[in-house]
Amino acid sequence: MSELATWQKQPDGRAVVWQHNQLAEARYELTAREQKLLLYVVSMIEAEDDELKRYVVNIAEFAELAKLDKDHLYQELRELAANLKRKALIIPNHYDSLTGRHVDLVTSWFDSAMIGRNGSGYFAVTISPQLRPYLLQVKREFFRFRLVHVMQMRSAYAIRLYQWLKRWEFRRVVEVSVADLRVHMGAVGFDEKGKRKENLALYPDFKRWAIKPAVNEINDHKDTDLRVSFEEIKAKGSRAVERLRFRMASLGKESPGFSLPEPQPELLLGDDVEQLHPDLIDELAARYGLNEKQRQKVANYQDQKGIEYLRQKVVVVEQQPRKNSAAAFLAALRDDWQPAVEMKKAQRQKKEKDGEVEERRQISVEEAKEAAKALRELRASLA
Repeated sequence: MSELATWQKQPDGRAVVWQHNQLAEARYELTAREQKLLLYVVSMIEAEDDELKRYVVNIAEFAELAKLDKDHLYQELRELAANLKRKALIIPNHYDSLTGRHVDLVTSWFDSAMIGRNGSGYFAVTISPQLRPYLLQVKREFFRFRLVHVMQMRSAYAIRLYQWLKRWEFRRVVEVSVADLRVHMGAVGFDEKGKRKENLALYPDFKRWAIKPAVNEINDHKDTDLRVSFEEIKAKGSRAVERLRFRMASLGKESPGFSLPEPQPELLLGDDVEQLHPDLIDELAARYGLNEKQRQKVANYQDQKGIEYLRQKVVVVEQQPRKNSAAAFLAALRDDWQPAVEMKKAQRQKKEKDGEVEERRQISVEEAKEAAKALRELRASLA
């Protein structure tokens, strides 16, 4: 195995963090400081890089950007790096090029850390190689933001929510189930084996300690480029909050004449490019409120039967109102529902018949008027 190149150029606040969309919805639990170290390192990746490197972190510059006490940070960084290597990162719907299947990838953010002895101040990390397609030359299905927008946030929930909102910023409005939002904000923990552990299990606690503080910090922070609000959507016939609807407004934070690069047409995550449409999977998940398990089922149908099969079933499902659109869509995929041609034909025939009746009725009325006029003229001539 060849030695990794070393990168020592430090990012400033204007450095851009690029990530594939799937990382915004990946499952992991990190503290605010762990996330800041991670994003600082990710921002060191250059747009033209085709390989990951050994990233040397200047502790003094990192501390200044994150507004941390550098005198005590060196010892803490050892623990932060260890946690970023130890804690599980689970990426659903990962394309495995060896099997040609979509799987749940269980990995970690950091692959290794090199820490100088005797307080020398040397600190370097390498990123898990499985993350190459999510961090290197990301040209499609990505989100990005300035490093400065998150480096001074205090709440781990705020940093996670901000990233997830940036992933959906182009929509301005996005809905999400409470269960999925817990994952996206890191309010659901996972151990080294990927086993789920609940935090803030009750929704009132989740709202009080995670959602509201995160939204307030994003809105109140002078360096963020978003303003956000949310409303609760209750389950039908219940008081229980089932979903949340977020609304976003982007603030112009860039200097005149400068703008962030826009997404390019494609990103290759595997060999079979034609079958990969994660953007459509995202659209369907948002449209029908699919959870992670249902989303995986849709991805499997896409692999097996192609993109057009999914689009046909969307048309079928939306031909008529559904009480449970998600269940109807999954049933349409499973049972190969066909368009209701006969029903549409019957409806058309009924319209045509109704039109003929109306036409006949109008003719009859005109005939009656003519007959009445003729009768009046006859009576006048006989008078």
